[in-house]
Amino acid sequence: MKHPIILDTDPGIDDAVAMIVLHHFRKTNIRLIVAGYGNIKAEQTVKNALLMCDLLSMDTPVLKGAVVPQYGSYEDAAHIHGADGLGGMSLGTSKKQPLASSDFLKTLYDTIIEAGTVDYITLGPLTNLALLLKRYPDVRSHIARVVTMGGGIACGNVTPHAEFNIHCDAESADEVFASGLPIALVPLDTTNHVTFSMEQIESLSSVKTPLACLMQKILEENYKNCTRYGEEGSTMHDSTAVLYYLFPEYFKTEQCGITVDSQKYYGKTIVTKERNHVTLIKGAESQTLCDLILSCITSEGR
Repeated sequence: MKHPIILDTDPGIDDAVAMIVLHHFRKTNIRLIVAGYGNIKAEQTVKNALLMCDLLSMDTPVLKGAVVPQYGSYEDAAHIHGADGLGGMSLGTSKKQPLASSDFLKTLYDTIIEAGTVDYITLGPLTNLALLLKRYPDVRSHIARVVTMGGGIACGNVTPHAEFNIHCDAESADEVFASGLPIALVPLDTTNHVTFSMEQIESLSSVKTPLACLMQKILEENYKNCTRYGEEGSTMHDSTAVLYYLFPEYFKTEQCGITVDSQKYYGKTIVTKERNHVTLIKGAESQTLCDLILSCITSEGR
């Protein structure tokens, strides 16, 4: 059954690509985009979400989410995504406006209740979902499943132990994993291998659409920044999570529990045998995923 989708994101280059993929396959199912802090400040992630909606001719409403973690502070990832979150392309501002809301949690809750049952995809920190579950515990029965890009079992990208999204707000992440919701976790161990080479990125030059031309420029900048920090290429973390949601047959999984350290190794995701409600993604058909992502970019905007 195709449930309405809540997309909780922090665009971000790979988030933008993930939006293209999700729109390509589920354009009529995306009920709400929640854009919060993460890769850059929330004010800019909202602008970027609206710009992507423009580029994709999406009518999906955009809601500004949390602007800071529940506890402590965080450092953004502008060194990877550019000062504007989209490769420093300075794309301007959308004419569209985000949803007017003085209480984003109430708006998010009401949207889910009205939808009946939703799938919830998170591509950024888990602050929004943790706060939602805390204030409105009854919302659990309206969330069929959660798909989360985050964590690293044997690796990190902020510290040797922690991945960016989880490290932004480890306490919120631990609360979400302890909630009992059925969660699929797509960690760095898998996403690190779903990367575009410069040759693949340059292949977009043969597609004469504004979206493909723009994404070529953005991904070229992303490739430079990713490889500067030791990654294999332009890494498609968030698109991988969306593709798991769409095509789980291309992935290897195991059932487990997950806890998150908020002390000695802040943000470390730890596999446990308790509460086996987490589907941990253990590997993927990386080339197939890259081909799918590229086909979405080249097909949209025609």
